[in-house]
Amino acid sequence: MLGSLLEGCSSYEQIISEPLPLETGNSISGRLPIKSFASLPLIQSMKLSPSGTHLASIQNIGTKTYVVTSTHDGKNLKRILESENKTFSVRWFEWFDDERLLVSVMVADVRRDTAVHHKWVQTRLFAINRDGSNLKTDLVTPEVDPLRGQPDHLPQLQDGMIGRIPGDSRSILIALDFKTPTYPDVYKLDVYTGERELVERNIYGIRTWVADRQGVVRLGVAVEGTTIHYLVKIPGRDSWQTLRKFDVEREAGLAPLGFDEDPNILYVKQDLDGRSAVYRMDLSNLESPPALLASHAVYDVNGSLIYAPWLKRAVGLQYDADTSKNTYWSADVETLHARVNVALPGRANIIYSSSHDGLRHLVTSEHATQPRQWYLLDEPSNRLIWIADAYPDLNPKVLAEPAPLTVKARDGTILHGYFTKPPGRNVRRPLILFPHGGPVYRDDRSFDYWTQFFVSRGWSVLQVNFRGSSGYGREFMEAGFKRWGLEMQDDLTDSVQQVVARGLADPNRICIVGGSYGGYAALMGIAKTPDAYRCAVSFAGVSDLQFLLQQNIHNVNYRIGWERQLGSAWSDRARLNATSPINHVEKIRTPLLMMHGAEDRVVLVEQSREMAVALKKAGNTNFRYVEFPDGDHHLSRAEDRIRVFNEMEKFLATHLDGPLTAARAGLAH
Repeated sequence: MLGSLLEGCSSYEQIISEPLPLETGNSISGRLPIKSFASLPLIQSMKLSPSGTHLASIQNIGTKTYVVTSTHDGKNLKRILESENKTFSVRWFEWFDDERLLVSVMVADVRRDTAVHHKWVQTRLFAINRDGSNLKTDLVTPEVDPLRGQPDHLPQLQDGMIGRIPGDSRSILIALDFKTPTYPDVYKLDVYTGERELVERNIYGIRTWVADRQGVVRLGVAVEGTTIHYLVKIPGRDSWQTLRKFDVEREAGLAPLGFDEDPNILYVKQDLDGRSAVYRMDLSNLESPPALLASHAVYDVNGSLIYAPWLKRAVGLQYDADTSKNTYWSADVETLHARVNVALPGRANIIYSSSHDGLRHLVTSEHATQPRQWYLLDEPSNRLIWIADAYPDLNPKVLAEPAPLTVKARDGTILHGYFTKPPGRNVRRPLILFPHGGPVYRDDRSFDYWTQFFVSRGWSVLQVNFRGSSGYGREFMEAGFKRWGLEMQDDLTDSVQQVVARGLADPNRICIVGGSYGGYAALMGIAKTPDAYRCAVSFAGVSDLQFLLQQNIHNVNYRIGWERQLGSAWSDRARLNATSPINHVEKIRTPLLMMHGAEDRVVLVEQSREMAVALKKAGNTNFRYVEFPDGDHHLSRAEDRIRVFNEMEKFLATHLDGPLTAARAGLAH
């Protein structure tokens, strides 16, 4: 379908609307301006240097992003790297030592070695000193083929750091696929010169490598079709052996989380009663069963290891339940964390980064009504010092608390979600159904700037973890495979109906709003149940499932990911076509706002462009399509995020707050 619609249409630009002018102040008296919610977080990430004497952070100021260093108390700030978020954007950073940092950046590019030029994202690794000197942007350079005299393939992903080498003051271990795309070898890379030395050649079809804390490559993950093969090198042995091999379509298998200081101890995630749990595995005695460390009766324990550098061992696990949770198997660190919880009660507090001597700790603290804050716990002075707020313009007193909600789908499936309403009297307010993206993702009770923005405008918000969402076990997640637009969509419809039946929302004032998969759900919602919604908003939404598969056919995880999620482009084509909104434009009569970034590498902009063309060809004039020339899938640029919220505010206010017509009111009955 996609690709054919533009025939006979002189230019898709004819259906793109000009962005609305931005408000310079509060759009409505007494309400916080859009900018308070839609600006990028001031602090995106922050970490202590190994000695604890300095901080480094990623900061968003205006339309630019900076890597900033300071003393440990947040003073003496210095911007050492700047991005205008066009040429490249900053992804993450790590302290290499007290003087030098490694910075990962992302660059949009076009792959030209396939029949169809394919938009994709590349990553690069920079190195820079703490004072901004000695910047090296070409740490990874192509090798020259001695036979052809030409450079080899340059890896798409150049930031795959897999470990450090104790005692080596210049190098890291990094995975790079120079020889065979998607099958990286492991190199020792000098972070000052870019010189590299081959450490582990890929002879087993390995896609992912894991090193232990001694800087030895110990674990490899190979993928063939839907089979995952874990290979491990036991300490004291030179050969690789199979740790586990399984088909993901038949069993849950396992996933490594990392090694302890003891190279024989590997932490893994594997299934327990249908949900992910965390275990400790002793590689020196593979005959003994792994020891259970953490599990949950409701949620998957999908977390990351907490490593205490001053104790030189893994001490616990951070994972998400309804909010961020911590579990410890170190009494000392558990006591440390308890002190933080006493000082900052009722919040999700995380010991985010620590000095190597354990005397200083960087703490993040947040809650649904408290955007992330950063604190320094200074042990010598026994003080918890505030450093910064991610959203300094948002006062917790004006934010709303999400209420947990349980609904039952038409087939009896129990669904969990959250209902957030504006403060004040319990009246039936306009409702925004806000399905999450992914769809292998889930909503929780943490701060969400979209939800808080909607609530600040007087609209209640319903977030539902429909089947296919992650976090509730393998069976619930896989219940969404190949069910886009079917039971997954029905779950949303059923949830809205039950919220209305409970008297929580005005049935005549309901809009569905979403991005990515949520944008697909918004489009499919007004195609499948056009009478259920007064309006719809799709940001970066999918309109054609066949084209989505075609876009990702060169993805290394196509079989294990995309085909499991959506099905076969050939054998499942009837279902894919039937559940693609672009094939149902004649059913859509609900007012619709579509928005998309032209530089989106996840869901290509053609998904929205050609949906707009199809709507126009069907005679639909009740939609608006806005495109952001430099915008990406994640609204990484502040100006795009603010413009998206500006468009939504005016569109939603028109349809949710405006007077009901008799014809429109009748649609809800």
